[in-house]
Amino acid sequence: MAFSPDNQKLAIAQSDNIVFIYKLGMEWGEKKSICNKFQQNSSVTCMTWPNERHGDLVMGLAEGKIKLGNLKSNKSQSIYGSDSFVVSISSSPNGQWVCSGHLDGSILTFNIETKAKSKIQHSTIPYALAWGSHILAGGNDGKVHFYEQTGDCFQRFDYSKDEKVKEFTCASFNATGETAIVGNFNRFYVYNFNSKRPQWDEICCK
Repeated sequence: MAFSPDNQKLAIAQSDNIVFIYKLGMEWGEKKSICNKFQQNSSVTCMTWPNERHGDLVMGLAEGKIKLGNLKSNKSQSIYGSDSFVVSISSSPNGQWVCSGHLDGSILTFNIETKAKSKIQHSTIPYALAWGSHILAGGNDGKVHFYEQTGDCFQRFDYSKDEKVKEFTCASFNATGETAIVGNFNRFYVYNFNSKRPQWDEICCK
């Protein structure tokens, strides 16, 4: 599932390889309707709806492709990809960039406007992937990495020796991109970016 940036539409990826876009409206009582649908060749495993791009939905597919669904034309096209299953996807705060996590441990970044691409080789499968002030990635090795857009590792938190820590499976930033929350087996880790130092600080674990 993915909400549009204005929260008026909701994209649902179904098990029949079709993504339906539902128009929800702003008020609870408004009529709900299907306004778009995108048929794909393989399962849609993850989606992101970039900020400021209300007409563009980005989808990750099991076959490794990243597709852009255009709501105006009701068509989708492949914008980049690899031969490896897409496990996670996120978009940058400005809506210009997309990053996708793949089963081979790679994180691919792509600029929707300029078509510029780069690759980050992560230490494990990046199931938890989000983009805020940095690109956050985590998986089943007990480590959380914060990457620069260039691919350089900015900071790392290592919990691999803590027996209570299992797989990191999901991650999200707040609207400013300065606070991140990462889901682990039975807990959430919260990080805050200190711009004066600059560094990420773990502020709590729930």
